[in-house]
Amino acid sequence: MEPADPRRPTAVPGAVVRALSAGNGAGRIALGLGLMVAPERALEVLGFPDAGPGAVVISRIAGVRDIVLGVNTILALNDPVRLRAASLANAGADAGDALTFSLALGGDSHAAAKRGVAAAVPAALASIWAARRLGA
Repeated sequence: MEPADPRRPTAVPGAVVRALSAGNGAGRIALGLGLMVAPERALEVLGFPDAGPGAVVISRIAGVRDIVLGVNTILALNDPVRLRAASLANAGADAGDALTFSLALGGDSHAAAKRGVAAAVPAALASIWAARRLGA
């Protein structure tokens, strides 16, 4: 038996990665639908109480992005190569969100920025974790 490589993470059962990915995909679809269908309410829940017309447009754009990422993740659940690519795309989007929210921490949307960072950072890390377990 070959010794374990200490640089390589311990293998996690496929069911764990699949469950996390399914939840990630479903959550993205739900959030995306909320941002599309009820943008004012979704923005209020996210910490942006005074959403003007521009914020509604941006909300819907973000909603489409999350729906596409979520559907892509769900459709890739049975294909480790595609699921790894979907996980990396999700991690990239969430890392971008974390950076964007971080830049807003000192401004008028401080409360929303704190919520955004608190959600985006763990989401990015979870997607990176899943991608690492799906291959090198």
